[in-house]
Amino acid sequence: MSKDRKSEGENQTGEDCSPAELSLAHAIDEHGRPLERPGADQTGKDQSGEKRAKHVSRRRISRTSSFTSRYGEWRSRASSAFTSADLAPDLARDIGSRRWLRGVATLIGLSAVAAAGWPGFSPVEAAPAMRIEDRVRDEFRSQMIMPLALGADSGRHMGATFAVAELESAPERPRLDLVATLTSGDGFDRMLRRAGVGTAEATQIARMIEATLPMSDIAPGTQVDITLGRRSSADEPRPVDALSFRARFDLQLAVERRDGRLVLDPRPIMVDATPLRVRGAVGEGLYRSARALGAPPSGVQQFLRMIGREVDLDGEIGATDEFDMIIDYRRAATGEIEVGDLLYAAVIRDNRPRVQLMRFGRKGEFYDASGEGTMREGLVAPVPGRVTSRYGMRRHPILGYRRIHSGLDFRARHGTPIYAATEGTVNFAGRNGGYGNFVRIRHGGGLATGYAHMSRISVRNGENVRRGQVIGYVGSTGLSTGPHLHYEMYRNGQKIDPASVRFVTRAQLSGSQLANFREQLVRLQMVKPGEALSDLAPDPSIAEDPVREIDRIENRRRVD
Repeated sequence: MSKDRKSEGENQTGEDCSPAELSLAHAIDEHGRPLERPGADQTGKDQSGEKRAKHVSRRRISRTSSFTSRYGEWRSRASSAFTSADLAPDLARDIGSRRWLRGVATLIGLSAVAAAGWPGFSPVEAAPAMRIEDRVRDEFRSQMIMPLALGADSGRHMGATFAVAELESAPERPRLDLVATLTSGDGFDRMLRRAGVGTAEATQIARMIEATLPMSDIAPGTQVDITLGRRSSADEPRPVDALSFRARFDLQLAVERRDGRLVLDPRPIMVDATPLRVRGAVGEGLYRSARALGAPPSGVQQFLRMIGREVDLDGEIGATDEFDMIIDYRRAATGEIEVGDLLYAAVIRDNRPRVQLMRFGRKGEFYDASGEGTMREGLVAPVPGRVTSRYGMRRHPILGYRRIHSGLDFRARHGTPIYAATEGTVNFAGRNGGYGNFVRIRHGGGLATGYAHMSRISVRNGENVRRGQVIGYVGSTGLSTGPHLHYEMYRNGQKIDPASVRFVTRAQLSGSQLANFREQLVRLQMVKPGEALSDLAPDPSIAEDPVREIDRIENRRRVD
């Protein structure tokens, strides 16, 4: 076959169908005979035969086209149509145009379809409860993992059967350990009866303890360990086998039953009463430095409070200064520690005490090294009320003209108590013209105070009054428009503004008190710093085998 002929046949085949669309039906006829390819070995045929062969080939290709090819054509056309429609454009471009609005409509439509398919939240019905018999429940319990306190079992546990017989009464414990607390205002015998002790034994034990020490020495909140024995019958209370408690810091009391009778056994405890002395540099902070050296928090707070009355802690104490404090401190041989009050406080600069204070006397007040007491503000408000009129010129509410108002007016209800501003002696108590019922008190340093318009006076002329003592009651006597207190102050007989004066009082020791004070000061200064923090030798009288905490509290019940 020539090259031109071959090209012509290829062109004719390409016009009829593509190679991908040929099938078996293109190669055989309906009778199973092979079809002759148009143009191949057909040199002698005429033109009409070639046309007829082309027509037959196209008809058979069209009839035998598969469903897959038609679906592919339809999908291709649909894809082209949707692509040309441009239903989902970029909404970030051409905002407001028709193309953009078409994209918004597509977004809203798809959102509506998604919302329509949102799942519901209708309740789901649970499975019905399963009926569990006792035998099955016991089987479950044997397989559970639970705390023993909630009824867990180890291994298989079978339920009780009819062969199990209940006891008429459960056997009692041969011994019962209790912890009772002595409350405020409670009697020792009442506390014992509340714990289950019989009346006769409770009264006997209380009398034995009162014969050893006063009941007032036993602090409220003291815990008493009680051991009750087996009772002889169900109608009688349990007898006391043993009883013990810490009566004082240095005394342990125990009651034991020996040969059938109760015996009191006092057990003194060795106590070291060496005061705790802490001395060191102030450094970055006085509180932290003192605590780092072993000072208790309560003692440091008292130290700061007392020193703060004499000097400014922020501005007058430097990091190179030293602090020196002595605290009442007691240690028992049993290991307990009792921290008391601050006894001595000092601030040292250049090896010389800048401030030096010591507690002295029955009231426990602080004095400096010369026996002079610390500063104490003695001026208090005479009534708990608001100041309505101050010292100065004003128009008198009754007389109607301007004149000096020589004091302070305090608003208060009728009958409110009036207190003395500080210690002094009453040098006038009675009726005094426009002042009405009036009291004047003379204080030291040429100062005096006056209290006017009282409804009733409760002191006499010449009586010594203390700071805060009630001297009368608010009223409206004299030239007054209503219940109030007119309060005046005098210096050397001249009226002054009470708001400009602040009383400061100091006590002064003398005679034998001053000698005792200096002797006690010397003894305190002989205490070595940190001596009370050294190890204390154990008391041989209480040397016993250590008791485990779990053994001490086991089977011990508290009584409220």
